[in-house]
Amino acid sequence: MIEKGVKVVGHDTQANDHPLATAIGPQRNGPLLPHLADEYKQWSGGIDWKDAFPEWEPVHQKIFKAGILGIENVGGDLDAVTGMRCTFAFFPINWDRGDGCIIRLVAMIDRGRKYRIEPGEAF
Repeated sequence: MIEKGVKVVGHDTQANDHPLATAIGPQRNGPLLPHLADEYKQWSGGIDWKDAFPEWEPVHQKIFKAGILGIENVGGDLDAVTGMRCTFAFFPINWDRGDGCIIRLVAMIDRGRKYRIEPGEAF
């Protein structure tokens, strides 16, 4: 994504990173769900979650430092625009000293393909 010049990435998961690379697992203020340590070790064939996820939110670190925004929990009616050219706009709330917030994500479609929404560099 960084090499391709992606500006924003959105997905329908609770985090840009694997949940065990967050406080849910062995990171920072975690583990919030300590029972997952044994479950992960059994599922992975004996790998400790601290070895599998040694970094705190590595995807956040890489994409945000490259200026790429990440939208989590996209959900909604994405199938309605799958395979179509559309422009996404997102409208965040003003959260004083926050590092993330809830947004309203909107897909704008020109079914007749008669216009193009310009990127706005002139502003």
